[in-house]
Amino acid sequence: MPGLIILFIGVAIVFVVFAHQAEKKKREQIRLYAQSRHLRFSPDKDRAFAKSFRDFRFLAQGSNRFAQYRMQGEVNGHQLLMCEYHYQVTSSNGKQTTTHHYWSTLVMLRPSFRLKPLAIRREGFFDKMKATFGWDDIDFASAEFSRQFHVSAPDRDWAFAVVQPATMDLLMRSDRDLGVYMEQGWLMLGYKKRMDLGRLENMISTGCRLLDEIPDFCKEGS
Repeated sequence: MPGLIILFIGVAIVFVVFAHQAEKKKREQIRLYAQSRHLRFSPDKDRAFAKSFRDFRFLAQGSNRFAQYRMQGEVNGHQLLMCEYHYQVTSSNGKQTTTHHYWSTLVMLRPSFRLKPLAIRREGFFDKMKATFGWDDIDFASAEFSRQFHVSAPDRDWAFAVVQPATMDLLMRSDRDLGVYMEQGWLMLGYKKRMDLGRLENMISTGCRLLDEIPDFCKEGS
């Protein structure tokens, strides 16, 4: 038994050291990426991030919320903010406590024109259940898009104007874990995985294309 305990401790130490080295390597890769794009980089944990963007309701989930690996700058004339976001959910069955950690990659763009609140994400099981009881989301001319995506907005006319056919096509070809949100003047793309530089480039491109597809009349008076 003592031998097994020592073995277990040894394996745990190796795992911790390996994870630390991997995270250190990742941090350096992100720093170099930010440098290559002339972005300001901060690897530190920002625990005020969710409060700064409180209108994005999904950021208020769980506890131990923070953003890290923040990069800020400009792309295609838009303000750019990117980070890796974390929160955790702890549950207990009375005998055992379990903590689940959730990570997302966030790419945020703030254009010069005004954006109204809008949320677009893949349909989930509970969305379909709500639809059964009449609590439906916004449906569009494309039945396929409406089947795949849950769209909500206080101003339905804004949603119909912004979600153009090219926008629908772009989103239907996007990753299932990608959500699109507009709040506080920002367009946020949230991907439910830890930051990956290859995916980051695709998210930036997708965000810029989504803003490009917004009709000019929606930008008037901004």
